[in-house]
Amino acid sequence: MSGLSVAGDTATVVVATPTSYGDVVAVDLGSGVQTVLAAHNEALADVELFPREEREFTTSDGTTVHGWLIRDPAAQAPQPLLLDVHGGPHNAWNGAADDIHLYHQQLATEGWAVLLLNPRASDGYGERFFTATIGAWGVADAADFLEPIDELVAEGVADPRRLAVTGYSYGGYMTCYLTAHDDRFAAAVAGGVVSDLTSMAGTSDDGAFLASYELGGRPWEDPARYAAMSPLTRVDRVTAPTLILHGEEDRTCPVGQAQQWHTALRERGVPAELVLYPNASHLVIVDGPPSQRIDYNRRVVEWVQRHTGSRRAPVDAAHWRRRLAALAERHRVPGATLGILRLHPDASDELVEAAYGVLNVDTGVETTPDSVFQIGSISKVWTATLAMQLVDEGRLELDAPITDVLPELELADPAVTGKLTMRHLLVHTSGIDGDVFTDTGRGDDCVERYVAELATVGHNHPLGATWSYCNAGYVLAGRVIEKLTGGTWDAAVRTRLSDPLGLRRTGTLPEEALLYRSAVGHSPGPDGPTRAPVWTLPRSLGPAGLINACAADLLGFARLHLTGGLAPDGTRLLSVESAAAMAAQQAELPDKIVLGDSWGLGWIRFGWDGRRLVGHDGHTIGQTAYLRLLPEQGLAVALLTNTDDSRGLFQDLYSEILADVAGVRMPEPFAPPAEPVTVDVTAHLGTYERAGSRIDILDAADGLTMRLTVTGPLAEITPEPVRELPMVAVADDLYAVRLPESGTWMPATFYRLPTGERYLHFGVRATPKVA
Repeated sequence: MSGLSVAGDTATVVVATPTSYGDVVAVDLGSGVQTVLAAHNEALADVELFPREEREFTTSDGTTVHGWLIRDPAAQAPQPLLLDVHGGPHNAWNGAADDIHLYHQQLATEGWAVLLLNPRASDGYGERFFTATIGAWGVADAADFLEPIDELVAEGVADPRRLAVTGYSYGGYMTCYLTAHDDRFAAAVAGGVVSDLTSMAGTSDDGAFLASYELGGRPWEDPARYAAMSPLTRVDRVTAPTLILHGEEDRTCPVGQAQQWHTALRERGVPAELVLYPNASHLVIVDGPPSQRIDYNRRVVEWVQRHTGSRRAPVDAAHWRRRLAALAERHRVPGATLGILRLHPDASDELVEAAYGVLNVDTGVETTPDSVFQIGSISKVWTATLAMQLVDEGRLELDAPITDVLPELELADPAVTGKLTMRHLLVHTSGIDGDVFTDTGRGDDCVERYVAELATVGHNHPLGATWSYCNAGYVLAGRVIEKLTGGTWDAAVRTRLSDPLGLRRTGTLPEEALLYRSAVGHSPGPDGPTRAPVWTLPRSLGPAGLINACAADLLGFARLHLTGGLAPDGTRLLSVESAAAMAAQQAELPDKIVLGDSWGLGWIRFGWDGRRLVGHDGHTIGQTAYLRLLPEQGLAVALLTNTDDSRGLFQDLYSEILADVAGVRMPEPFAPPAEPVTVDVTAHLGTYERAGSRIDILDAADGLTMRLTVTGPLAEITPEPVRELPMVAVADDLYAVRLPESGTWMPATFYRLPTGERYLHFGVRATPKVA
């Protein structure tokens, strides 16, 4: 009941009931007869509201907490549950229908339970209850929320894996407080936020009153009390993805309270969004424009459903276009395209595309979503897919000697020649020195001629003894494909993958890329990015990394693997078994930092935040590309750039995308420890060498130093073929190295083979110690 007005013998009130949002009723004070004066509820006559089930809970200290549970009475299985905390703290929920928090009924309709509790400090339960949180916000009443949830979980009402919390004003404060003290919540929506009571006391239009009568005194009188009550004190413990909704002109809970909570969460990598309602006061949820109140309710529903796995929200294309532009500019990337693909079992695919910058700093040609970039070593997954198609057709066996197909093959070690298999090649365990970039011409026989020259290429480890990234092995795999298909590797890519998948801007040759708007590579320089001196690697390296494509086409290839081998029209291009084998673990990595923790047949495998992703990166002359797939969610993300220094952009952008779209937290970037580590470097000193690279580990005057020397054909096109880099110890056998122009640390791992030989794993290559 609200809004009492008395005139003569008549009292007029607004009466709300469990099935009515409020009627104006005249009451005859003499007879008690009631007359309904308003008829606005008639428009909702056919709307059936879920009732509020009255509940009482007894906490561990004996306090009785009264509340209501809103849900479908027919529900049997545990449901996702939203805890909604009222404001005040001296307000109180009641049993009447609620025309403000409409998301309660929406969520109940979609299979949720909504819990409304009147904790200590709520109005209507006596003075002692009302004053119980003075000087103890959060500290005194947190259990009044958490323990009833425990009880509902024990009853089988609530699903402990799908708990969410929301609230406005004091409820927004308590949302922050609870997520800072308890990690059970999968999602949080904080409205009208209070995050730091010290600054709140000095900036709120109600700050002086709150400090004196609610918070137990002024901040400087008891700083420890304020720290204990302030959520910001423990923001480093928050894990729940958090949506913050706030009025831009809020004077009671100033907007800085929301901004600092949002900033802290984003800097820590916790998924967080901040929405500010223009010209909105603290009471926007109650008396703001209808558009803002509708938006508030909609956002609560979408956020909690997205982050509890109840429903996927649409990928926000405009947001990711803005984020690509902002982050690419921050990392000084000349041009980039981004693609996000998400499959829906019973609906159309979602595809979001974005573009930024220019394709060539010298010409200023604008990057567009359909621009073509080199995808580099992501091409290896295409080569592996071709090989697995041949396995499906019974024309190739993964563990049979390659010489069964290529009897003419000659390698530097005859014993390896007879034992080498396609699995060794696809998993990078062949031992062939991989960085061989011999130009064997532009003819269709270039791959065949390249393989013929492997007889002169050394091996940097025994067959299957360790893992070392090997371009040469993939060229050899490409030659096997040529032999079995009777054409070039380029033709196999086109006829077996690009054409059936409907990829219209994918090619393997420069003359194909020139038909479209194409990117040119760049390197960072003191005055900005500079154009690379050449466009691409020799054609003979095709199977290892010469595919060029737009982002949408690369995602079209990813879709083949997300669907277990199906083309868009349903044609099976790869068996379910082969698609699964490609993503399954085939080899562990000596270095689990740079890329993934293990390798499949072509795919890199990543274990991030308890989830299994696959993907690959590509690096050519001044261009880098990234592809990640999260099969369990039907999600793929592609980033194509025209710089060889885009790792920072990848890290920042993918961290945001995976957290927001998939709820997956990427690992923190590798970096040396804050405190120096004392190690004995003696055993590591010396020279390590393989084809294309010599690495000297030196005990220089200013500390351990890595001298990198590029050798062979790549030295001619490398601006600085010799570089010296300081090494920072992380552990006895692990060091951090960083190029001067890069903000990314790279690990250098020293290890031994089971047979005792010393190796350095750096840049995902195993390099043997030779002196």
